[in-house]
This record gives sequence, structure tokens and C-alpha cells, in this order.
Amino acid sequence: MHICFVEKGYPIYSDHPGGAGTYVRIFSKELVRKGHHVSVVCSKVNTDDDMINDGLINIYPTKQYAPIHYYISKIPILKIFSKLVRYLEIGLNTYKVLIRINAKKKIDIVEYSEGGDFWNSLTRKFDYVTHLHGSSYTFKNNSGFNNVYLSDKLQRKAEHYFIKKSSMVFSPCEAMIKIVQSESGFIFKKKYVLPYPLDDKELENVVIDSSKKKQKAIKLIFASRNDPVKGGELLIDALRKLPKKIIANIEVNFFGYEPKQDISNLKFLNINKFILREELLNEYKRSDICLIPSIFDNSPNTVYEGMANGKVVIASDVGGIPELINNKKNGFLFKNRSADNLAETIIKSIRLIKFGNSNKLRNNAKKSIFSISSLRYNTRQRLSVINKIIY
Repeated sequence: MHICFVEKGYPIYSDHPGGAGTYVRIFSKELVRKGHHVSVVCSKVNTDDDMINDGLINIYPTKQYAPIHYYISKIPILKIFSKLVRYLEIGLNTYKVLIRINAKKKIDIVEYSEGGDFWNSLTRKFDYVTHLHGSSYTFKNNSGFNNVYLSDKLQRKAEHYFIKKSSMVFSPCEAMIKIVQSESGFIFKKKYVLPYPLDDKELENVVIDSSKKKQKAIKLIFASRNDPVKGGELLIDALRKLPKKIIANIEVNFFGYEPKQDISNLKFLNINKFILREELLNEYKRSDICLIPSIFDNSPNTVYEGMANGKVVIASDVGGIPELINNKKNGFLFKNRSADNLAETIIKSIRLIKFGNSNKLRNNAKKSIFSISSLRYNTRQRLSVINKIIY
């Protein structure tokens, strides 16, 4: 079977790959291991190559080139159509690349991230499924950080048309399916909740140390892209509320997020640049608590990775996160946007670790996430669904 993924943030050609790109790479590696042929269409970043290989995966970096959009955006009356035009232009570029790939080896199925390629929804040249990772419109509309303009709505209308025409709709959580159905006013007939897969080999040597933390500082980690929707400022507000006795025993490390407020008085807080996933997994292993303070989110990879590494995960009760974390049994949920509740939850978690009582929760976290995200099990589920379209 030849599966083609369209995901602009594929890790080897993205400076800051997100959950969608990471998912595609993990799943693709398992597919080629099973003998399938995999192609990926992604954004062209830091390369002039039209095709390169990531092992046995064929990668087609594609320019996000939209000249008509640029000129329309400069015309006052027409600029409301600029984002829609950009979506159509980039989609046409993608469609042309798919035709080129298909000429080499027939594509059996295309999996698009979210809004996809409008032209294929018209021509139906390729069977396709849509994977709901969370569009920019959805994040804007649910986080409140940016205004939603008519230009955003027009682009999203075209994306909704594309999604409606999909053979199937995938999502890592039920929450995102409900949100997109509400946006579009359309109930998807064929929809599947398929959590993200985890690479078992990367995490097979995880050891949970439940000994009391008497001397070493308890380490907290927050890893995200530099985006306010990920809740970095909320987390800093919560850290300011921690009592001195707690602060004296902790070390907090940010990776990727750059604070907007002055943090010079928070001596326990270290700000680090975005690091590669392999390095980040090592940082998880060195940490005790994984923080996900998202204002809005889908089903963030950091929750999966924190749980799989046997960490105490503290996350906001938003989006698909409550579908992964059963509060107080395999992690902790706090009230979304509440710095007070986040601070209280951090204090509770630190005390749990300090007195050596976190072992059960951490083991529960690891077991529960692997029960739904083990790569081999997850791949069987996905292939079973895809085969319903092809055969």
C-alpha cells in the first residue's frame, strides 16, 4: 500500500515540529517497517531539494508559494479574500506534487492534516482522509488570543468543504471532532478517535524512581512552541504564587517558550531554546513533573510523552486532555486559565513526590497511555480503518 501524508511540519524540515509532524514521522516509520510505501508532502524549509529520503520514507518539500495572495492582501476591498486565495494557491501546489508522486507509484490513500487541499476535494483524483490536528482558526476561536476576521472565516469555509468530502475523519480526541462539527454545522458520518502513537522503543527503558526526594531539587518541565496559547504566561503567574518553602526545593525548566513578562526575580526558572525531540525526551527523563498549562489545545504530545515517561503530569482541563488524564489517578487536571488552581495543583504534586507517594499515579500514567498509544497496537487500529476505504 502507498500512503501519502500531507503535513507541512514534518520534523526533519521544520524548525519547530509540532504534534502533527511528530505523529506522521512515528507512524510512517512503522508503516515502512511493515513493508508499506510512504511519501510525505511538507513545507520546504532550509533546502532546495525537491525530494529527499528519511530512511525509506520519501519526503517532498514543497514551497508555500502564493503570489496572488500577496497582491490581493494589498488591495483594501479585496484583502478579505487573501487568506482564502492563499489556501487555494498552496493547495494547488500540493495537488501538483501529489500528481507527480502518483506518476512514480500509484497513491492508494492520502492523509491530510486538517484543512488539506481544496482541489482534490473537487476532482476526487485521490481517496483521502482528514486528520483533525487543530486549525489556526479553531485555536484562534477557542483561545481568545487573536481576533477572528472575515478573512479567517472564508478560508475556514473552504477547509470545512474539504473536510466534509473526506472518506473518513480522524482525530486524536473526541473533543476536536465535536468542535469542528460545531464549526461546520455538519455531522461527520465516518469519524474515528485514534490517539497519537508512541514509539515503544524510545520509551522501553523508562524507570520510575519512587524514592523520596530529600536532597535533590524537584524538577518541573514545560516544553512548547513559542505561542501564548500554550499557557506560558499563566504558568509564570502560578509560579509566582508558590510559597517560599516550595520554591526552595524546585527547579523549573522552560523549553521553547519565551516569557513576555519580567522573570528576573524567579531564580528557580531556567529559560531554554527549543530543542530536538530526542534531546527533549532526555529532559523528560531528568524531570519529575511535566506541565501542560494550555489555554486551548487538541491532544498535546507533551501529555503523551510525560505520561509515557512515568512523570507526574499537570495539565489544563481543556480540549482532548481530559480524555487522556483521569484526574488524580494517572495525573492532575487544573481549571483552565486559573493560575490559583494551577499553583495549588503544583504544590500538591510536589508534596506527593517529596514524601515518596507518587509511585502509583506515575505507574498508572505509563500503563494507561501505552494501552491506547503503543505503536504496534495503534498502527493496527489505523490500518484497519484505512483498509475499509481501499478494499
